[in-house]
Formats: sequence, C-alpha cells, structure tokens
Amino acid sequence: MTSNACIAAALAALGLLAGCGKGSEPEKKPVATPVAAKKADPAKPSGGLPPPRCPVKVEAGLTGPDVVGLKLGMLAEDALNFVRCQNKEVVVTYEDRWIQNLQSYGLKLGHQMFVTRHGDSTPCSTKNYSEMQKCGPGNVVWTHLAESITVATPGIPGQEKVFGVWRTQRFKPAEMPPADSIVQALVAKYGEPQQTQRTGDGTVLLRWVADAKGTPLLPPDREFFTCARVQARAEDPQQWTDGCGMTVSAQVNVARDNVELAREVHVGMLHQQALYRFGRELQSELAALDGMRRAREVEKAKGATASVKL
Repeated sequence: MTSNACIAAALAALGLLAGCGKGSEPEKKPVATPVAAKKADPAKPSGGLPPPRCPVKVEAGLTGPDVVGLKLGMLAEDALNFVRCQNKEVVVTYEDRWIQNLQSYGLKLGHQMFVTRHGDSTPCSTKNYSEMQKCGPGNVVWTHLAESITVATPGIPGQEKVFGVWRTQRFKPAEMPPADSIVQALVAKYGEPQQTQRTGDGTVLLRWVADAKGTPLLPPDREFFTCARVQARAEDPQQWTDGCGMTVSAQVNVARDNVELAREVHVGMLHQQALYRFGRELQSELAALDGMRRAREVEKAKGATASVKL
C-alpha cells in the first residue's frame, strides 16, 4: 500500500473530517433571563431523548479545526444532534458541572457536558454484586467501547455552546491499524505539530499549540509549555489560560505486543483564551442574574413591611 493510501485508510478508520485553521472566540451575549433547562434521563439509552434531527447544518461562520466534524462554538443541542446523526445507536450521558470553580448562586444549570459512547455491549445484570460492578455508563456492560466523544458545553440554560471536544477511539486486536498511518493522518488533518514525542512504551504524543494571536509556539520556549497543557484524553486534567489560543493534542497508544500497531487514539481540542474569557463572563453573568433575583425578592418583600409590628 502506498503512503497516500495508508493515510487515506487511516483517515477512514478514524472517521476524520476535513477542517483546520485558527479558532475564534464565541459571540459574547448580554445578560439574559435563562430558559428552562432540558433534562434527560441518564438511566436510559440516549438519555431517553427523541430521535435526532438530521442532517445538522454547521454554522458557516464557525472557523478553526474540528474533531470528527464537531467545531467550537456550536450550540450544545446542535452538537449533540450532530453526533447522534452520525450514529443513532450511541449512548448519551451528561454532567451538570464542568468548570469546577464556577459559583452558580443557586441557579439550576443545565447539562454542562455530554458524552456519547458506542461499541459492543450487553444489558446490565442485577443477579449479584459482582455482576452489578460490571455495569458501565448507559446501564450496560461494555465488552468493547469502540468510541467515546466528550463535549464540554458550559453556559446558562438555553445558551450552552461547545468549548472543548475530546474523542477516544479503540480498535479490536484484529482491526488495529499501523500506528504510523494514524500519525500521518493526524498530520494531514491538523498540519505539522509543534511537538512530537515518543515515550518508552511506544506511545506517540502530538501537540498543535498557538498563542492567543494564532502564532505557533515551539519548544523549548517557556510559553509553549505554558500553553501545552490541554490533554488528549478527556479523563485527564485540563488546564487553560488567557494567553494561549487554539490547542489540539493527540495521543496514539500502541499494542502491548506490537508497537507498530495502534490500539487507541485520543484527540482533544479547545481554544484556551476563548474558554478562559467565557468562564469569567459566565461567572459575571451568573452574579448579575443572582443580583436580579435578590432585587425582585426585596421588591416583593416591601409589601409585607406594613404588617410588621415593632
């Protein structure tokens, strides 16, 4: 197989879609009264959601790279529909908190993150404690979790948008592609990385790092290491700061008995400055909403002062 054919095969195996370039800050919104958050039942496949509305049109104004077609700035509802349109059998789970230190002032936020999974699974068994321990997300036993996509969608209810995307793909032993072809496919999609590392066990780490102006950062510059803290795996701690821009990280884990084959591929993406500034704006917005709530309560309470006897 030729080199180009290998890259094409790797792209097909990864399901990568075209898209690269600089990220853009999401549109700033004024303080608004939140709408009721749509809740789903995490105990049911796809959260008990209705069938997705397909096809989903990605906003033309959204620039920057993508992860399997998902772009930063997409509305959370559109992003979830987009993933479910690609595979209607995915299991969907949710988290109602993602920015850990966010003070919500008692405002009930909607889902701040969703995760979709698909692969081979069997129904959970409640026969005994040992069987129950095998139960995984979506109330199923995952015999092979082929793909998981984690999408961070912070925001007040009704205004949640995509600010981070992480994707993991796992290959069965007989279906592992050459690790080098996966690396070439990632380079073909995102361009030459600013850093490529190979660890002692054969794991390949790739990082695309830019400052807030979109200028690529290179090691050993200190700024590079400050900005290279977005991890490829969703379960790893993520860090972002105001001085850093679009960041993409990839990790190719190789087979334990053959380092030439890829058993897992992880890709993570976020625009650090956009997320940092949005987090501050969101905190201010929540504080303003809380102030409006308290003012309404005080105004309502004025009518009760006439009955107060001192």
